[in-house]
Parts: sequence; C-alpha cells; structure tokens
Amino acid sequence: MLIIAIITGMVTGVLSGLLGIGGGAILVVSAVVFMGVGQHAAQAAALVAMIPTALVGVAKHHRNKMINYQVAPYLALGLVLGGMIGAYAANNISDTLLRKIFSVFFSLMSVQMFWTSYKQEKLAKAAERQAAAEKGTK
Repeated sequence: MLIIAIITGMVTGVLSGLLGIGGGAILVVSAVVFMGVGQHAAQAAALVAMIPTALVGVAKHHRNKMINYQVAPYLALGLVLGGMIGAYAANNISDTLLRKIFSVFFSLMSVQMFWTSYKQEKLAKAAERQAAAEKGTK
C-alpha cells in the first residue's frame, strides 16, 4: 500500500501541475479505488495531504507578492466555517451516500467544463470565419 500511496501522490502532483487543480479529488478517487480506503477516510487523508502543498504555495505566492492580504483573511474565515460545516455534514452521512454526493458533484463539474470548452471552441471558430470573411472583402 505504501508504494501505491507514493505513486498516487506523484501522479496527483503531475496532474495538479498539468491541469491546475488542487489534487484532492484525484487523491480521494485513488485512495478509494486503488487502496480500498473508505470515502470518509479518503477525504480526510486528502485534506491532510494538501497541507504541505498549500504551505509551499502560500510561501511562493507571498514571495512573489501575489497574495491580497485584504481579501485572504475573509476567504480563509469562510473556508474554515465552510470546512467545519462540511466536515460535520460528512461525518453524519453514510460512506455510500458521501461517495454518491462526491461522484455527482464531480460529474456535474465535468459536464459543465466540457460544455464551456465546447462553446468556447465554437465561438473561436466562428470568430475565425468572420475574420476570414472580412479579410476576403477588403
């Protein structure tokens, strides 16, 4: 299980860097599917695993003066309160229901992202055709 955990972490790191995502969702799915961890434990482990990454990210963004310290404390407060509510809710529902909620949420996000990228591609092609038509009339 140790080797699988290390490989999962590495793959998650690569995908996080490539896709610009936090990686928690990848860790949860990997822990449940490949390591046989329950949904509750997988989500908790993913949150713990994100702490070092977040700390490194904060340090780097601080050095680059990219953090808006006027907004960040309010975002953090909202995240803490939301995290407490979410953890309380998660701990009061079954593993199966939590896995279904997780799956539905990410399925909906995937459909939304696919649809948005499809529309953007369509708009870009229409703009190219319009530009070509305008160029042809000059």
